[in-house]
Amino acid sequence: MRLKEKTHRKFVEFFEKISSMYHGKDFELAYSDIQRETGAASVTLKRAIQALAEDGVIEVHSGRNSRYARFRYLLPVQENEEKNNPEALLNETRNSENLSDGEKPQPGRILETINEDVTELSQLVDHLRRRVRNQEMSIALLQDRLAEIEDKMRKR
Repeated sequence: MRLKEKTHRKFVEFFEKISSMYHGKDFELAYSDIQRETGAASVTLKRAIQALAEDGVIEVHSGRNSRYARFRYLLPVQENEEKNNPEALLNETRNSENLSDGEKPQPGRILETINEDVTELSQLVDHLRRRVRNQEMSIALLQDRLAEIEDKMRKR
């Protein structure tokens, strides 16, 4: 069963965004994180991942456990690599300062690049916050289980 065009596009855009955050390298994600970001049901998520893998959009491998998978986005990322490179941005700024009097710098281009960098950093921070929150929840769960085991041992 094929995906609806809107759903397919949503997942392709999601994986492209995540791939650009990891600079095209393999990345591991929890299925629950993908669901949260895309708003898809678990059945739709499984179908979408399978469909994207069959279409050659992503490559999927098993992750650290059944709730995670390693992905590789196979399509070329639409962003220009120089936008993500701080040195290129700095050089562009310097070059615009060194222009002759007849040439005018493009401040809109520089601001656009800076805004894109800030957006990418915001996405990375949000991703890290979600990961930290998941780890905190796991730690709390383990502490609860440990307390239960300690209580059982004291009763003996």
